[in-house]
Amino acid sequence: MNRILTIVAREYLERVRSKSFAIGTVLGPALMSLLLVVPLLTADRGGDDARTVAVIDQTGIVRPALAEVLAENGSKGLTIEPLAVGVGGLDEAVESLKSRINDGSAHSGLVIPADFVQSGRASFYNNSVGAIVLRDERLKPALDRILREERFRRSQVADSLMAFLTGRVELGSIAVTAKGGEEEQDEAVTFGMAMVLIMIIYMMVLMYGAHTLTAVIEEKGSRMVEVLLASVSPGDLMLGKVIGIGLAGLTQFAIWAIAFFTLSQRGVAIGEFSLDVGFLTPVILVSFVMFFLLGFFLYATLYAGIGAMCNSVQDSQQFQFPLMMGLIIPMLLMQAVMRAPNSTLATVLSLVPLFSPVLMFMRVCMETPPLWQIALSWALMGVAIWLSARAAGKLFRLGILMYGQAPTWATLIRALRS
Repeated sequence: MNRILTIVAREYLERVRSKSFAIGTVLGPALMSLLLVVPLLTADRGGDDARTVAVIDQTGIVRPALAEVLAENGSKGLTIEPLAVGVGGLDEAVESLKSRINDGSAHSGLVIPADFVQSGRASFYNNSVGAIVLRDERLKPALDRILREERFRRSQVADSLMAFLTGRVELGSIAVTAKGGEEEQDEAVTFGMAMVLIMIIYMMVLMYGAHTLTAVIEEKGSRMVEVLLASVSPGDLMLGKVIGIGLAGLTQFAIWAIAFFTLSQRGVAIGEFSLDVGFLTPVILVSFVMFFLLGFFLYATLYAGIGAMCNSVQDSQQFQFPLMMGLIIPMLLMQAVMRAPNSTLATVLSLVPLFSPVLMFMRVCMETPPLWQIALSWALMGVAIWLSARAAGKLFRLGILMYGQAPTWATLIRALRS
């Protein structure tokens, strides 16, 4: 045990004293802010507004109304420019519209036919796939409103009735507590906080799992491992490395947690996104620690076994990709699980040990599943860790002193079978 603790202390101190640890501790939250907070701040400030839309309006009433509605909706930077129909007729005007789009003087164009109010049809011209966002998020809702109001006007619907019929719902969100109480809920903050914690698990498990692999490869390449194996068994060496690197990861997270709690107590907000520790219920906190630890040990043991078989980081690339997919695939499945967190598909996917750190924890944050499902995911991850530790231990014992030829999948399978 003393030898394992010595290895743990060595691995831990080697990482927390390094410059990369200090830089990562500072830049980690900054990177997550770029990935999460910046999109929230820029969601309503997209480049779609700074565009010119040339409009051929054969009704004579839609174009000025369109400019007013867009300005009212906050699209003041979106210029609606009229394009008249000359003596050459509509065909010549459309050709002029196309030329303006191609030479860049207009981003896109609209052709409003004379029977627009009756048919509800119009044509949108563009030469960029990105213009679809402008069409669907800006122009179409505005044209829908203009069409509706003009039909009301022609049907001589009273202004008071029209305002009544076109009213919008203001839907407040109230969360029901476990004791049956009520409290106001800010979904944006809840979702943002959940994504921050999920990204921390994703990045920390991936980063420190890879650290385990590189640490093994570096010691193997420097032949330091031969000296270590003279006084400690390969299994104890692997265990000490995994625990030491894991403690370094927990230390980094503890620093982030303290900083986050301090900022939240001071009421720090970024735009409309505020730091709120009220989101961190006991279930979420315990689940976060458990999924971080279990996820790290699962991936770190596999990375350690692969590192023992490889002579360089380049040799390990072919083996790292399948492990990385264990974290990348659940990130791709997040939206499907988020839409129906208690569906059969979401439940089954979140119980897969390689996916559980991301998907099950996301379910805990969004709509806490039954506790037996959370406990089952921990148990399954524990079994997966035991199996991966046995496989990694065999690879570690056989591969730690192997030098020379680069390993292949065939040699890895033969090592596991031996």
